[in-house]
Amino acid sequence: MLPRGSIGGAGLIRSIQFEKIGTAPTLPGFSLTASGVAGDQSLLFLFEFSDGGASTATALRASGVLPHPKMGRLKCYRLLKSNAGSELWIDLPPLELHASKIDLFPDGRVLLASSRWNFQVETDYNLNGIIFDPQTGQASRVGLGDGISDLQIDQRGRIWVGYFDEGVFGSSVGQAGLVCFSDLGEKVWEFPADADHTIDDCYALNVTGADAAIFFYSDFPICKIGADFQLSWWQTELQGCHAFAMSATEILFSSQYQESSETAHIGQLDREGVLYTKRARLLMPDGSGRPPGRLHGRGNHLYHFGEDGIYRATVV
Repeated sequence: MLPRGSIGGAGLIRSIQFEKIGTAPTLPGFSLTASGVAGDQSLLFLFEFSDGGASTATALRASGVLPHPKMGRLKCYRLLKSNAGSELWIDLPPLELHASKIDLFPDGRVLLASSRWNFQVETDYNLNGIIFDPQTGQASRVGLGDGISDLQIDQRGRIWVGYFDEGVFGSSVGQAGLVCFSDLGEKVWEFPADADHTIDDCYALNVTGADAAIFFYSDFPICKIGADFQLSWWQTELQGCHAFAMSATEILFSSQYQESSETAHIGQLDREGVLYTKRARLLMPDGSGRPPGRLHGRGNHLYHFGEDGIYRATVV
């Protein structure tokens, strides 16, 4: 938990200490290819093992997946879901997909996606997402667009996808910068073209409950999208942060451009539409500064994925 205290006043710096919540898992014969945090705070680890056995078309048809004629080599995946000491392993069907994004639906289905897709014309493209049901063993392909920076699933089962600049300027699916899909992969909403700001690159996404929040280039505001797609705004003085944790009253950002990995910024949310932040320092449990590693924001938690373990800080 974050220590309570004022963040106002010139020159005040707040120290934020992570707690260790797990070790970095390994799986013999497999490599870790993606990690994430589900809506119920479960930690997700996707392991990949290359399999040159069965033909792509045969294996995918057997799993209920429609193959694309330009498929690459099959990959075998295993997913570990870890929560409060309990572990669940899920074996996925052989896929040609290079999965870099992972999340779970509230009903237990798995979403895997590649951040890129090969789109030529309307009749020649590869769908870059897979929805897999461990209960039935069935899988279906979905097209989530090119240039995915992050994706997270809300408590209603909707898929929120943010796009980096190549997806915004190079793909019709992600042109809006943020898109909400149904649990079947159908587009149900996209960031409005007439909004107060335009998304050139979605730097950070945070989905909690039925709400989503984003931080994006080039103006770098925070925009919260409510359950029924109503927009709320806070303008910031920050640039280049790639992760944030957000509660009802506070928001904790990762470092900006060219700042050290232990630097963070924290501010109080209010109704004025402007978010003033103060610099903070991210500390590990032993009091040392946070080393390099991937940060992931989900709800009011900021997660650090490092080689020696998984850590979490919380805003209240």
